[in-house]
Amino acid sequence: MKSTDLKGTIRMAGDADTGIRVEVHLDDETMSLVSPYGELGRWPLSGLGISARVDGFHIKVEGEELVLSTNDDARFALAVGIRSSSSPRLVRQLASARDDGFDVDERLAPRPPEFRQFDFPVETRPEPSRVPVAIAIMAAAGALFLAAVQAYGNPLRIFGAIPLWPLWFLSAVALGVGGFALFNQIGAGRRLVAGGASIGLLALIGSLSAMGSQDFSWLGDGVFLGGTGTVLALLLWGVDLLNRSE
Repeated sequence: MKSTDLKGTIRMAGDADTGIRVEVHLDDETMSLVSPYGELGRWPLSGLGISARVDGFHIKVEGEELVLSTNDDARFALAVGIRSSSSPRLVRQLASARDDGFDVDERLAPRPPEFRQFDFPVETRPEPSRVPVAIAIMAAAGALFLAAVQAYGNPLRIFGAIPLWPLWFLSAVALGVGGFALFNQIGAGRRLVAGGASIGLLALIGSLSAMGSQDFSWLGDGVFLGGTGTVLALLLWGVDLLNRSE
């Protein structure tokens, strides 16, 4: 039984994140993906829909679409039976692989055993650039939670109808979970941070619009803490976007 082992990254289709590092193991019948945290899945090749596109190999499995990039796209393509692509780069790689003799009897000729040694370390920590941002976002969530505690039971209504404390609380929860997810490199973290900051901004604008009311209190309604946490979260969200774009 011939096997092919590669390194790569996997992400959900449509997700802007760089993805999770994986080892890709292929044999005549199955494909498995193994991350530094354990096996992500093992599937029969006959049940996978794989197409080669410019941004990587799109794999349809279990109702989801994944995008895989490897350290040797030509070997992967030949191993799963792909002989053409819309990506000019992959077409050139396939032609070069055939010239090197890696397409024998419509199957992939194995490389030497040492090729299959994976040298990247198991990562138990997030990327360094994310760590301080994620921790600061969770600190902002703590400020918003204290703001919700301060505002609880106070009569202030933003826009004349909505109690202030539930918005501070929802913002705190979204930012806390989002910061934790960002710390652990989970793609949904950024969306949660953006949502939490947006809720906090709505609460801040609504509370400031009620400044003329006799019920308004910077401290009693948590406006000071909530505003501080919201502004901090917005700034950190912007910093994270800049880090990702770089």
